[in-house]
Amino acid sequence: MSERSVIALDLGTSSLKCGVYSVGGEARAEAQGPMRYFTPAGLSDMAVEFEAEETWGLACKLVRECIEKAGLKGKDIGAVCTTSQRGGFVLLDDEKREVYSGPNRDVRAFFEGMEIDGRVGGEVYRLTGHTPSFLFAPARLAWLRANVPEAAERGVHVLPMGDWLGYRLSGEVRGERAAVTELGLLPVSGEEEPDSLLKLVDVDSCLAPTLSRMGEQTGNVTSTAARDTGLAAGTPVIAGGPDTQVGLLGMGVTEPGEMGVLVGWSGPLQMVTREPCIDPERRTWTGRHVVRNRWVLESTTTEAGRSLEWITQTLGTTRDSVAYASRGVDIGDKYSSFAFLGPRIMDAKRMGMQMGGMMFPTPVGHTEITRQELMNGALKGLAFAIKGNADQLEQISGGEASGVRLGGGVTRVKGFGQLVANVLGRGILVARDRNATLLGAAMSAAVGIGAYNSLPEAVVGMGGEMLRVQPERMEGEVLTEEYERWLELYEKLNEITEKM
Repeated sequence: MSERSVIALDLGTSSLKCGVYSVGGEARAEAQGPMRYFTPAGLSDMAVEFEAEETWGLACKLVRECIEKAGLKGKDIGAVCTTSQRGGFVLLDDEKREVYSGPNRDVRAFFEGMEIDGRVGGEVYRLTGHTPSFLFAPARLAWLRANVPEAAERGVHVLPMGDWLGYRLSGEVRGERAAVTELGLLPVSGEEEPDSLLKLVDVDSCLAPTLSRMGEQTGNVTSTAARDTGLAAGTPVIAGGPDTQVGLLGMGVTEPGEMGVLVGWSGPLQMVTREPCIDPERRTWTGRHVVRNRWVLESTTTEAGRSLEWITQTLGTTRDSVAYASRGVDIGDKYSSFAFLGPRIMDAKRMGMQMGGMMFPTPVGHTEITRQELMNGALKGLAFAIKGNADQLEQISGGEASGVRLGGGVTRVKGFGQLVANVLGRGILVARDRNATLLGAAMSAAVGIGAYNSLPEAVVGMGGEMLRVQPERMEGEVLTEEYERWLELYEKLNEITEKM
């Protein structure tokens, strides 16, 4: 193989993925393994952690597996880049040992987060673009100080999970700028002093890591990591970033006005902006893009693949058999199935539990509701939530999206890309390679070793093939009417939730 190869690692919510790519963008090998979590003894199931050594061992196994699958040796890998889920972090002590390892699913700090929001929530949102605070690092650090003071006292470094993998590879403690912002430890604008935010949320400034940017080299693979992974000692380690923004890069969503929809376990929609766009009603999130001088405005469905996985298991079918089946053009039918299984229109002020379920015509003895009809309802519920969030982003940003790109694991559901195009009523581009985040990390690795001069240049050189999908007029008319009924029911369910 004449082209150099790089490795990308993505530490996601449900799995850890590894990929080998050429610097031309060819996927040469992939492997993945499930993330395993546990609740520490004596705590409620709101507390979720992962075993650092087990997760590092899985990363090493996957790297070795990918190198072998690609028919390469460790010395053939030019660089490695790591990315991860947003919100999860690892706390290290002064000897760089893990004190706490928590994913974004760890919500033990609910009350500490409510205290922050009750005291300075408006200012925190202005500075970070994120709320509620119980999802982010300052609240969990407060919980550790109150409940495990000996661990909190030992902690001296906070690292996003992807940067923690980078540390395990290189021994260097560095945090990618966009990923640290997603932890709530760095102002989103770049104009405010970090210390002013940290003082506001009662975090010692020494805990924040030295910052890096995606595409920068942060260190080299150590001899110990080389032994564990099969990589060559000295291989450059390149900074990654938060998985969703890295996925935007993999889909080629880099210019202001472009919108990326990465539908995996969750379903974030992000619109690229020239400057931070903060919603005065605090419904959405604002973050940094991994591309310089770009930001993202985000409205997420929260649940996506997770809710589809639930209904698949409940209906006793397999993931690979899931497909969307068009019902034709029966515009007069007011009795479709509607699903409210988690996908929602984002309101960051109300991120807790909500009422939901499935609605379909009864009595069931006369309506013949089938498994396919229920699955259609779930898929349409997700597509409708995507539309609601896309409309919200355009309303807050003040402009229509110049283009919409769809990626993520759910795009492998047959007919889903067409369903989304029909619901949105516009043409979209669908990534043929669902591992957009791995590809984006590979782009960063290629920039880090000088194969490209910038991340946008790497997008041009390595960008994955996209499938253009145009809306079907008649089917779109049906779905437009169904969306309006879904939205009316969704708002009524929100009213019920508020009353409970």
